Amino acid sequence: MIELDRLAQIRIFADLPQDRLAWLSDRVSEFSIAAGDVVLREGDMATNLTILLDGELVATQSAGGEHDVERYVRPEAFGTPCVMASIPYPVTLTATRDCRLARLPEAAFRELFVSCGSFSQAVARVMSDWLTALETAALNRSRLAALGKLAAGLAHEMNNPASALTSGLAYVRRELDALEASALALGRHAVSKEMLDRLGALVARKAVAAAAGPICQSERESRLADWLAARQVTKPWRVAPALAARGVAPDDLAPLADELSPAQLDAAIGWIARVLDLRGVVDDAAQGAQRIFDIVAAMKSYSFMDQGPQQEIDLHDGIDNTLMVMTHETERGIAITRAYDRSLPRIQAYGSELNQVWTSIVENAIEAMDGQGAIAIHTRRDGDDAVVEIADNGPGIPPDALEHVFEPFYTSKYALHAHGPSLGLGLHIAYRIVVNRHGGTIGARSDANGTVFRVTLPLAGTRAKVPVSGRLAGPVL
Repeated sequence: MIELDRLAQIRIFADLPQDRLAWLSDRVSEFSIAAGDVVLREGDMATNLTILLDGELVATQSAGGEHDVERYVRPEAFGTPCVMASIPYPVTLTATRDCRLARLPEAAFRELFVSCGSFSQAVARVMSDWLTALETAALNRSRLAALGKLAAGLAHEMNNPASALTSGLAYVRRELDALEASALALGRHAVSKEMLDRLGALVARKAVAAAAGPICQSERESRLADWLAARQVTKPWRVAPALAARGVAPDDLAPLADELSPAQLDAAIGWIARVLDLRGVVDDAAQGAQRIFDIVAAMKSYSFMDQGPQQEIDLHDGIDNTLMVMTHETERGIAITRAYDRSLPRIQAYGSELNQVWTSIVENAIEAMDGQGAIAIHTRRDGDDAVVEIADNGPGIPPDALEHVFEPFYTSKYALHAHGPSLGLGLHIAYRIVVNRHGGTIGARSDANGTVFRVTLPLAGTRAKVPVSGRLAGPVL
């Protein structure tokens, strides 16, 4: 028989009276394992409570490559949350040396839970601590995963403007010598100051690129190249594209041809082409730099960098910043429409946490639609609340799953993060952020035409935190 004082050293049995300890001792079955043997395997369903009486066990987890999670020495009990919630073991337990253990069948565990108040209270404390720790770990993991995705997305988004900026500046550096040579050619061929002023006015007039389709642009270039060749301009095929892109036509150059010698005309057109070309390259580089600035600004706003945890925020800014940092996910096949009520006032909120809510909902919508579909975001006022609805045209959530999507550990297609399967805490954490942290509500409705998540948030400041009672799922609308 197992020593009662050994059982009493285990946390969940510490408050049991002697008669219940004796009852417990009669219902456990003792066994031994050698060093290196596996007691519990990750993913197996819990059918009993495992008790370590002597020895040492190491917990390992396979996610991201097998690694040690924690070491346990006697006495200790394993599987309380798994037995209570009927969920698989999250780790594998392996003996590091010879161990003496015992098993308490699930039926006896539940009988003791129902019949003994001190045991049920101890189990409730274990469950609460475990859930809190798991939520914290899941939140940290999701933040790290989000950070990795954000970094990858930002690298993807910044690559094009950064490349354009780099190549543009390199081109400008090369062409400055050619521009200097063109300017010297104007002086060498004695182009008058009056004519130089006219050339400068033409450049200023054509500073903005001319909008044209590819066919029309090609025709412009061809006509201009022929006109330039007929007037013996050097390399007409090179200067024609730069001139035509800014809307320069033969009619703009004809007055110059009437007043300048062929050599002067050649120098003037070479100078005009290079100035307009370089201006275009600089404009493109400036757009690339502005794009990088916008991305960085959106990232800072999304994470509320350098700001306190709670601020007055514009909901629309948070949603737009979220979509900006998720561009690399949505641009591949997701059409997004916005219908914002811009009259909504700013609200007092934990901005970075709300952005996690929008991220979770949008990511789950993308997952449900397999990256191809439409997302519609609508905001409006409903009395003293701001309402945010995020709808997708995916296959919908089955009715039997819809009522569970906000529960912890409920895993379905809508309870997956884009980076892969989780323990089903993504939408549960979103629920707690909206309800517990902001005094709002979150719910979902779904059919074969898609799913709508609706979040309501109080406008007149954050309400008192609402304790979650009963089932943790949000309302089904």
